[in-house]
Amino acid sequence: MSLTSIMQTGLSALTANQQALKATSTNVANVNTAGYSRLDVQFVSREAVGGVAGVQVDIKRVSNAYLAAAEMRGSSEVSSAQVLADFMDRAQGLLGDPSQSGSVFSTLDPVFAAFGSLSVDPSSALRRSESLSDVQTLLSQLQSTSNELSSLRDEANSRAVGVMEEANSLLSGIASLNKTIQNATISGAAAADAQTEQQGMLDRLAEIMDIRVQQRPLGGVEVRTSDGLILADLDSATLGMSSTSNGEAYPTAVMIPPRSTSEVQLDTHLNGGELKGLLKARDSDIVDLQQQFGEYAAGVANALNTAHNAASSVPPPATMTGRDTGLLATDRLNFTGATNIALVNNDGTLTHNYRVDFGAGTITDEAGTVTNFANSIGDFQTALNTALGANGTASFSGGSLKLTSSIANTGLAITDDPNTPARRAGAGFSMTFGLNDLVTKGGGALNYATGLSNADLNGFTAGQTMTFAVRNADGAITKTINFTVGAGTTIAALRADLDTALSGYAQTSLDANGRLTLQATNNSVANIDVLQDNTSRGDTEMSLSAIFGLGQTLPGQRASGQAIRSDIAANPNLLGTAQADLAGTATGAIVLASGDGRGALALEAAGSTPQTFYSAGSLTGQVTSLDDYAARLAGSAGSRATALANAASAAQSVKDEVHDRRLSDEGVNLDEELVNMTTYQQSYSAASRLIQAAKDMFDIVLGMV
Repeated sequence: MSLTSIMQTGLSALTANQQALKATSTNVANVNTAGYSRLDVQFVSREAVGGVAGVQVDIKRVSNAYLAAAEMRGSSEVSSAQVLADFMDRAQGLLGDPSQSGSVFSTLDPVFAAFGSLSVDPSSALRRSESLSDVQTLLSQLQSTSNELSSLRDEANSRAVGVMEEANSLLSGIASLNKTIQNATISGAAAADAQTEQQGMLDRLAEIMDIRVQQRPLGGVEVRTSDGLILADLDSATLGMSSTSNGEAYPTAVMIPPRSTSEVQLDTHLNGGELKGLLKARDSDIVDLQQQFGEYAAGVANALNTAHNAASSVPPPATMTGRDTGLLATDRLNFTGATNIALVNNDGTLTHNYRVDFGAGTITDEAGTVTNFANSIGDFQTALNTALGANGTASFSGGSLKLTSSIANTGLAITDDPNTPARRAGAGFSMTFGLNDLVTKGGGALNYATGLSNADLNGFTAGQTMTFAVRNADGAITKTINFTVGAGTTIAALRADLDTALSGYAQTSLDANGRLTLQATNNSVANIDVLQDNTSRGDTEMSLSAIFGLGQTLPGQRASGQAIRSDIAANPNLLGTAQADLAGTATGAIVLASGDGRGALALEAAGSTPQTFYSAGSLTGQVTSLDDYAARLAGSAGSRATALANAASAAQSVKDEVHDRRLSDEGVNLDEELVNMTTYQQSYSAASRLIQAAKDMFDIVLGMV
């Protein structure tokens, strides 16, 4: 070996050990830097070709692809679980514990207690006002809780938009670094710093959404969703909310792939991550709770209205105007049993008594005069108007029945027969039409038991349209279906058209109480939502989804907009505290008295009276009291919150274990770096001595010349 070769070898050793020391210093400096992967130094001998010999150093960033992928999957699962746990914990907090004061359920007991006190002294103006005040507090709390649940959905949506903007920034940075790393790879330059920066971006992106990462042949990475949608290579995708809408309450999450201008639905391709958790909270978990709370709120109104429709104020009202039921004059009565409609003087004296026997189709007045009617609401209204004669009027339009007394100082009282009470879909006559409701709600029905049958006319005009959405268990829309009302005129024909449109996804069912539901027929279908509804039933203001409670929105909003009937709120004397005994009672008898508190007692008992609650969200239907349903609702929300919290804790434990293993493999060990530094320093010194020895030999040779 020539002296020149010796000098070159020593010089290469100096350079290599200098680079190794620099790498070691970088490792030590970043010992506490989160996400930093240590630099690994490998010395490689150079072949003595063309006079080039010695050693060179190969510095690479340590990366365990398996552990990195496992930690990213863990990050996605933790982020999703933590988001859901947080939202459900807050949602459960809005409901509270039924046994604790301050919860939405705690406002229920004072209402029934106030009615109990009122029954002792029903003529007390103060107690009437206090009872209505407690009812208003209850309804205000229902409204407030409903608004808070909606606000949680709004927050989830806003946060989803925010994390997608962050994801766009990360994807753009990853694509830009791919170009830097590729150029460095081609030119043979070091790319460890760019790779470390890129890994930090990938780790954060994995917290936002589940991703799959694979190395590119020329350096850098290719990022995809777990099921293969490309997110970033040398260019990046753009995430956002859909610019088009079919009437969704919240837009669908979409992406525009790299080098494309077309939107691709994103939410169905997500399996984890913060974004997944936010979208699931927005479209599924909070909605599920809204459905349950809406059923509870409807049960509150139903309990109070059922009791109040069986009661009467003293003196009785001169006019009784029912709610918009969505029913038409052509609809069949579908009533059984009997009821009494009476005209009562302000002093409580019965003046006229009309017994309605729905089985016989007759209206019989106090003189025994019989008026017959056929089995339709319109026929009944006409017959009742005839029977009343000059004493009063009965009208039916816009789905609302209205009764009016034409006799001065005389009002109306209605009581179902105690032995064979009038019933339609489980409700009494006055309750069916809402003639004496205490609680009202605008914009949709509270009770979806319509009493309609397959033989009834559907009342919708051919050509009216709806848009349905098929949602999966996460609440993501997997398909939209446009529906047009056909030429068939009956409920049965309407159901057949719906079954055809929803074939493969759901089918209709109509129970004995006229409740129309859409039952999923595919395991991938969680529910059928209604995005748009342009239908209207006859002269009513009820759409198909409003009258039957189809979709997610209307059933979940039943806690909103409830109020004490305006005339009762303005005049507490119209509160029904008495009950009129009308069956078999002759005219001239006292049937209403200011000291009668039976109506107030019935209102007090409404909270403990069993009623039908239908399936809502994850709660199955049952017959129980308001108190029991409240406990079940609170328990369901609490169990869900606890389960999600446990899932988040378990996912965090798995992630921590993987992180520790990855840190052990990729992280910096100061003891190891100290040994390496000592080794490189000694090697550097040895290389220096080699060069010095070669120099001395040169000097000796030159001195010999």
